[in-house]
Amino acid sequence: MTGTGDNNHDQRPGGKAVTGPGCKAVWRRVLECRARVGGAPPRRRGKEQMRHETPPARLQDLRSGVVLALGSGGMRGVAHLGVMAELAAAGVPFKAVAASSSGALLGAMFLLLGDPGAENQVREFIARGMGAKLPDIGEIEGKTGLAGAFARLKRGLGLLRIVFTRNAMTHEAFSRLVDFLVPDRRIEEMPVPFRIVTTDHATGEEVWLDSGPLRLAVAASLAMPGVVTPYHWAGRRLQDGGTVAEIPVRAARALGDPVLAVETSEGLPAGDPDRDRLPKAMFRAAAMGWQALRRRMLAEADLVVSPKVNHLYWADYTAVDTAVAAGRAAARELLASYGLTP
Repeated sequence: MTGTGDNNHDQRPGGKAVTGPGCKAVWRRVLECRARVGGAPPRRRGKEQMRHETPPARLQDLRSGVVLALGSGGMRGVAHLGVMAELAAAGVPFKAVAASSSGALLGAMFLLLGDPGAENQVREFIARGMGAKLPDIGEIEGKTGLAGAFARLKRGLGLLRIVFTRNAMTHEAFSRLVDFLVPDRRIEEMPVPFRIVTTDHATGEEVWLDSGPLRLAVAASLAMPGVVTPYHWAGRRLQDGGTVAEIPVRAARALGDPVLAVETSEGLPAGDPDRDRLPKAMFRAAAMGWQALRRRMLAEADLVVSPKVNHLYWADYTAVDTAVAAGRAAARELLASYGLTP
């Protein structure tokens, strides 16, 4: 199933689509006519106002279940395990799950291994040094002394590997890491409907995977450009789902409602406009765009849980305790607002 872009028409009451640049003016005139004959047009409300009003009936009892939208975030995504554990302990069923990138990995692990099975498997992955096999080409500012020197050396080696080998890891090596973490299942055999979000490398389309080999689908959704080449799937080349759907709210909405989005994204990096060099300045500008897009995605969810992990580095394999605890705390805060406790 392939996600599509926004509709290029505006659907209005009566079942007809109004198209073209003048559709807003036409609709405004319709509302004005209704007002003149005694039917005042509905008052438009901003999204922020709607989000703070009394929750609709479908949100009054979370024990009726939620559809999860699990976002990307590297090791920050381990917070998903804490969120899911608290929701499950409070008796909140998962009607379905849509997930991108690390959300797909951690979501699949929790559904199949449970609590604390999934968390224990992540710890074993790190204890065996398997995370060190992933290239670290990220931010090193703030690291000084020996740690800074080691970080710069490691990043330099990672960049050299990409420059001379085109991609830092082979499919075989990357898939071995995924296979260690994710049990061998088919997507359609998951305990609840499970949708893995990926990106079509050729077209940039959002692609939804609802059936097929789970491990392969998770690997494709995790396939970060430059780290591993896109995976082959039904004639397509699929890569990191977080590229176009960092928090897959739209994919979750198509599975049901209410949609509870879990956001584990990176915060906007600090910057100094008078001192930043070109690469950092360009990256920070791009991060502003990602942040704006992320807000739009989250605005479409019914509920949002944002564990305090935005400060964590995506490849910080020492942050498991911090990430899980942050996920639990954020979920408990949500549950308390509905009068629920684990």
